[in-house]
Amino acid sequence: MSAEQVDILKGIRHKIQSVKIRLQEQQEENVRLKLQYENLQLSLQQKQSVIDELKQKNQKLALVKGIMTDGEESQDAKMQINRIVREIDKCIALLNR
Repeated sequence: MSAEQVDILKGIRHKIQSVKIRLQEQQEENVRLKLQYENLQLSLQQKQSVIDELKQKNQKLALVKGIMTDGEESQDAKMQINRIVREIDKCIALLNR
């Protein structure tokens, strides 16, 4: 082999090694990002659960407040109670099927 061909082969080997290193770095980055994604998904689920709980508490507080007061707010409370009773009736009907 001539010196020129040896230089070309060395250049190709160097480029292949460089590509291997970049590939390894990208694979490691991909693993890191997947872990980060999973952690973010878990955090999102937890926060959504907290939001749902707070919404339920807020509805309960509004219902109690409506029951304890007079006037238009008590009408809202009665409507909420009726809505809840209807939802319970639907659930019972579904269970009886």
